[in-house]
Amino acid sequence: MMLKTIDILIGISVVMLLVSMIVTVITQAISTLFNQRGKHLRKGISDLLSQIDPDLPSEIADQIATGVLTHPLVRSANGRLGNVVHREELTKLLLELGSGEGPQKLDGGAVARLQAALVRNGVCQAGNAQQIGSQITETLRNLSAYALQLELSHPELTNAARARIAMLQQANSQFLAKINLWFDQTMDRVSERFTSQTRYVTFATGLVIALVLQLDTAALVSRLSTDAALRDSLVKQAIDLERNPPGGISNPTQPAIAPGQQASAPVTSVMNLNATDRQAIRDLMLNNVVGIPEGFEDWTRRWTADNWAMKLMGIVLTALLLSLGAPFWYNALQNLIRLRSVIASKDDQQRDERQLSAPTATAAGMAGAAETDTGFVRTDERGDLAAVA
Repeated sequence: MMLKTIDILIGISVVMLLVSMIVTVITQAISTLFNQRGKHLRKGISDLLSQIDPDLPSEIADQIATGVLTHPLVRSANGRLGNVVHREELTKLLLELGSGEGPQKLDGGAVARLQAALVRNGVCQAGNAQQIGSQITETLRNLSAYALQLELSHPELTNAARARIAMLQQANSQFLAKINLWFDQTMDRVSERFTSQTRYVTFATGLVIALVLQLDTAALVSRLSTDAALRDSLVKQAIDLERNPPGGISNPTQPAIAPGQQASAPVTSVMNLNATDRQAIRDLMLNNVVGIPEGFEDWTRRWTADNWAMKLMGIVLTALLLSLGAPFWYNALQNLIRLRSVIASKDDQQRDERQLSAPTATAAGMAGAAETDTGFVRTDERGDLAAVA
């Protein structure tokens, strides 16, 4: 009974794992299409600028953040907002935008506001726009020269370490202190917001897929309870998946978004459906576990007045399970397979013990019966002898 329960859970895990991979691919496509990572990172940089200088208007902060993420060194393909920016890189880009030089330009009002913020935070002295720009340009030159000296004198240092030391030596100010103080926390909030939004999108995508396929978890459990052939097929498929992990789950314990990742915006690992993964999904279709309706009439025919409520609850439950993600189900699958192996070994051991004890018990019973029969004969013989006597 225990082994049957484990097999049912393994079957559910296989189905959820394979369908979750489809959900993940669609969710990532939506995120990429709408450039959600870049937009969240822009919001984070805008919040950081407002923290550095509360007098900076939010619309100017958004414009400056957009200028940073569309810089040629940061932007993504087709000029879209970049997904990653390093702390020292952000500092240098803000200084470059404030100087008015470089490939990326802000409009005059945004430049003036940024220069005023840099003056208030001790980067340079007050003056007209040209004088402030010249001071910032000089600071950038000093940064590059000092970083080059460090590379000559300390080649063992990493590029990021040289940039940090050069910043502290040549651009030491309240502006730098505030960026260093608040950057990591801001990136944590960016990751948290992106993760929350991704979970909502994942649930919505899972619900749509479960509705289209009418993937009812309750009905699946009921079918697995009565169909031994289907259970065996899914267990075999689970063992194959455990030996050959699906694409993109080479390290399932690593989260898709690393909180506290200092130098990056939230990044989700790309899930690829390779030929093996597609074959595994086709196997589910062959077993009629997952089936695409032939049309709207075929889809509506599966709903009846008696089953629609329970079916809808089972589909919503499926969407909730799918929102846990493919890495979760792969971990669950690994743990269940290990547990099944332990239980199967114990069952085999108990079966062998019963088989060994059965002949011994039979022999003992036969010996007892023979001894009892002999006792009766002796009694009879003694009775007869007594009678003769």
